[in-house]
Amino acid sequence: MPLSDDNLKNDTALKSNDSSMLETVNANQITEMTEAPLLSAKELDERKIIYPGLDDYKTLNAYRELRTNLLNKMNHNNFICMVTGISQQSGTSHVSMNLATSIALDQGKTALVIDCNIYKPRIASYLKEEPTIGLTNFLAKDTDSITDIIYPSGIPRVRVIPVGNNTIHAAELFSSNKMQNFINSIKNRYPDRFIIIDTPPIGLYAETQILASICDTAILVVGYGQSNSSQVEAGIDAIGKDKLAGLILNNQ
Repeated sequence: MPLSDDNLKNDTALKSNDSSMLETVNANQITEMTEAPLLSAKELDERKIIYPGLDDYKTLNAYRELRTNLLNKMNHNNFICMVTGISQQSGTSHVSMNLATSIALDQGKTALVIDCNIYKPRIASYLKEEPTIGLTNFLAKDTDSITDIIYPSGIPRVRVIPVGNNTIHAAELFSSNKMQNFINSIKNRYPDRFIIIDTPPIGLYAETQILASICDTAILVVGYGQSNSSQVEAGIDAIGKDKLAGLILNNQ
């Protein structure tokens, strides 16, 4: 189920009116949001999500290092980071969720994961309950309230926006003024909120190029043994070296 008004009291409805979407809210309020029932260590292990006390300390430390490198690159300002891959099997959803979790391990920071992979959406699979609507529904004006599309992840200070079910004209929705206003608003409303966008493979779909243009930085995920050097170079070129934060070799 989406977060209720009580659980998401600080994420008040974003209306289609641009001025209300850009309303500034006290940054500290988001850290006081009431959490939905949290995932147990067993459930986190099943989803391959990091957490303090994880036995696989090497993986936990790798994501902490990734978080630190991104924060340093962005001068410790909040950011919108696109996570994309070379192929659909690269594991971008896995990386997106763990990167968001690593950021939210800091109790002064929150993370929002947005699923924009309309061809193979997987972020919803991390939730306990099947979402009903998501980002594309909001952009298509099936709802005017952002509270309808933000879901609790079961991870402290991590929220999720699934892709939604109105994906026929996703390229046009992602390139719309409403998408740009939405992205600007969710970034600027809370200085302690960090946004991770899970996208289709770079170079294969127009939607990813559109999304790259509205993100501050990007991570390229390369599935272990799935891509050759020329494909990786093409992915780097498609993102742009100035925007690329780094590559992740994923064997999960």
